[in-house]
Amino acid sequence: MLDPYQLPSWYGFGISTTSSTRRTGYTPWGNLVFAGFMPAFFCAPIACRLFYIPWIVRSNNNNNASVSNMNHQEALVPPALSMLEQLPGCWGCKDTQSVFIYANSEYCRLIGLNQPQDCIGKTDHDMPSPTTRCAHQFQVQDNYVMKTGKRLRVLDIHPYANGRWHAHLFTKTPWYNDDGEICGVMFCGQELSDTAILEVGHWICRAVTHPDEALTDHHHRKTRVHLTAREQEVLFLHLHGKKPQVIAQTLSVSVKTIENHFAHLREKFEVESKAALLERALAQGFGSAIPESLLTQQVSVVLRD
Repeated sequence: MLDPYQLPSWYGFGISTTSSTRRTGYTPWGNLVFAGFMPAFFCAPIACRLFYIPWIVRSNNNNNASVSNMNHQEALVPPALSMLEQLPGCWGCKDTQSVFIYANSEYCRLIGLNQPQDCIGKTDHDMPSPTTRCAHQFQVQDNYVMKTGKRLRVLDIHPYANGRWHAHLFTKTPWYNDDGEICGVMFCGQELSDTAILEVGHWICRAVTHPDEALTDHHHRKTRVHLTAREQEVLFLHLHGKKPQVIAQTLSVSVKTIENHFAHLREKFEVESKAALLERALAQGFGSAIPESLLTQQVSVVLRD
């Protein structure tokens, strides 16, 4: 059973157990009380980094036994699952052999499965998705987390079951049993288009360099600028520090064509320079806009923590 104390404080779950729980090794869902989510929960960068699996899991006296060997027919879906399923992002857990114990609906849809139960007992090699090409890397990452007890942050860029490319930031953390021993891996992922990585840096810099300005929400003051697909590509590469020559080479067009795109971008954002374009684009939330057309290479890279 996953210890509820592995949950961060902002989850706001209240867990009530009885002596029968300790005797039988089961958690009676009638005694599971949800105290409510704290407001800070919704402000977390990755809301479901740690979670209480909405599954009845029998405690295993043999600590070396794989969690995947438990009788999944005994699993019951409590009403709490409905709330957990509404958490943003992809999340789930695997046992010590990297066999899935559970994954939420969002992850299952992404990977090409119809429902969470379909992932149980499978590995990354068994999924109906092109991500199987990186299955070995996923399992190497899982093993590192279990052996070291350290978390990993992983950038994953893949085509998925629906044929579209997506970029996610996954966090993998060790899963501990009641005895404090690692019994698997928990993971959660958020699509990078749903994050505000560059915007965070932008507003921190503004707060430091312009402390006397009122840093209010400028994001919704004006109608969002509409860009063509090529303008999105040029702006994205510009925001990440690429020079016009590099952008032209990357997009297989001339430098003059890129400069023409910059002229159109300056006009749309109502600025006079590339530096001002960068500032205005970040302030309007374009730092999170990743053009899908640039996602062409499968990647599963561990990021520096």
